Amino acid sequence: MSLLGRYDEAIAEMKNALNLDPLSLIINADLAELLVLAHSYDESIRQSRKTIEMDPNFALAHNQLAQAYLQKHMNDEAVAELQKAAQLSGGSPTVMANLARAYAASGKRSEAIELLSDLKKRSNSIYSHGSEIAVIYAALGDTDQAMNWLEKGYEERFNPGVLLRPGFDPLRFDPRFQDLVRRIGLPRKSREFDGENEEEQAR
Repeated sequence: MSLLGRYDEAIAEMKNALNLDPLSLIINADLAELLVLAHSYDESIRQSRKTIEMDPNFALAHNQLAQAYLQKHMNDEAVAELQKAAQLSGGSPTVMANLARAYAASGKRSEAIELLSDLKKRSNSIYSHGSEIAVIYAALGDTDQAMNWLEKGYEERFNPGVLLRPGFDPLRFDPRFQDLVRRIGLPRKSREFDGENEEEQAR
């Protein structure tokens, strides 16, 4: 349901799943991600911290916590969490892409470009890490390169759900991005495009 922008329903279902299996690290982390997509950043932070308390070495929880931090412009905190996630995950491409995003948001452009270069070197003829590279280019403000790499990811049948992540917010109103969304079949206008929810508006 999250792919259709129906986040309230998706969150309710995830919470039901969590009630059935409260110790599942994956379900806990997935709930934190859904909360970010729904713009419930503070609740996502609480959820990720709860998951980290369960297992401080669970890289995905640190990665998800950093996503909420980035949305709240807590860039230093995001960098710290992603550095932990990078170490714990052995340099997961998704984590490294998010770390590059955090560096870019922190004004550390050279560090972001270095991670971008490393990730491009890890690309091959079978899998290009297209969406991960694209999100770094988006963070660096290079829309053309971001779209080029997204098209590579599309050709490689990437998970379309990645386009809902906040790292692609800078591309939302680009006609090429909207065309890609149309081709994939995602909703062209949903809550993550419309602005913050009541929690964020109250600030």
